[in-house]
Amino acid sequence: MDNKGIGHLALAQLLPDIPQVLPEDGQVTLELVTDLFGSQMRVLRISNGRLLFTVILERGMDIGEIWLDAEKISWERDEQYLLHPDHVDLSDNEHSGWDSGFYAAVAAIGPEIFGTPDEVRTVHGTGSYSPALLESVRITWDEQQICLEGKVPVRGYGQAPVYDKIIRIVTRYGAADLFREDTVRNLTDSVQPVDDGYHIQLAGGFMAGGGSYVLPVHPGSMLLRDSAPPEEDALAVYDSRTRLDPIRCYQYVPQPVAGLSDLPQVRNYQAAADGSQALTAEMLVNTGQDAAAYVIRSLQCYPRSLIAKRATGDNMYALEPCKTRPNSMKQKMIDGEVVYLGPYSQCSGWIILGASRDPQEITGLAELIRRAAK
Repeated sequence: MDNKGIGHLALAQLLPDIPQVLPEDGQVTLELVTDLFGSQMRVLRISNGRLLFTVILERGMDIGEIWLDAEKISWERDEQYLLHPDHVDLSDNEHSGWDSGFYAAVAAIGPEIFGTPDEVRTVHGTGSYSPALLESVRITWDEQQICLEGKVPVRGYGQAPVYDKIIRIVTRYGAADLFREDTVRNLTDSVQPVDDGYHIQLAGGFMAGGGSYVLPVHPGSMLLRDSAPPEEDALAVYDSRTRLDPIRCYQYVPQPVAGLSDLPQVRNYQAAADGSQALTAEMLVNTGQDAAAYVIRSLQCYPRSLIAKRATGDNMYALEPCKTRPNSMKQKMIDGEVVYLGPYSQCSGWIILGASRDPQEITGLAELIRRAAK
């Protein structure tokens, strides 16, 4: 290892609670946490000197929490939901077993299904409840960025895994953003559906006074799901004193957003900088227009979107990039939406998450997104 140049670490080389110092004030720290049932999990705290985030290894390498300049930009979630997969009954669809351990700022959905369960598949699939292979976890760095990589055998429903995932998370020193790429691999000799995405919670304390979604779609084209009562404003984010229940979920097809490929947070990441991809973006911005968090992605990876809104004990204002509408697999097949992986083949999807306290930067990105919605 050379902390001044290129370096690499296996997980086994990290001692709990002792930071590994990286260039440009970067750090990586291993923490051991114990859930309500006494099971231990490993959490990596990664800082680029400005952005700090956690990665929960036993939970599909989900991103647990995110801070920018010591300000939390992900939601406040009670740690009672931070559960080891052994203590979550995913088959309990009546009471939404998946939700009983729903904790992360960025929770992986799928790869078996995004949405409605059926006779085989549990709601939202099993990716978020699949422990990483600890011996596969590697942290590498150079003078520009930090990269975390690991393999996650997907829990699935049988004796042998049907899928695994290679997950790569990259952040540049001093940046207000991170890049995450999930590569889903079919481990079998037969064709398999792949139906994945993310549930992303970026409504931190900066949204406590309310605000709004900024989306690349006209509000009239957003479909309110599940017979929920309509709202006056589908894009509204309510202040922390307002209660919104039942949940409101809107599905839509996001439009490409011109100009994203010129942004530094896109150019900085090689997979995102491919000029052949149509890009889109979605954002949450506060009422003062001086704090925002956003997601940028390729429409080739995730051509559909949902937002999910509920404000009860903790405020849930989610962004959900996805491949298909959140219907049953049977309905997706009827509609011709299912994406398939051939034997031993793979596909990748990526997102860029970022935040800003710069009103000029926020206004510029919001204008790009709103222009796409017209």
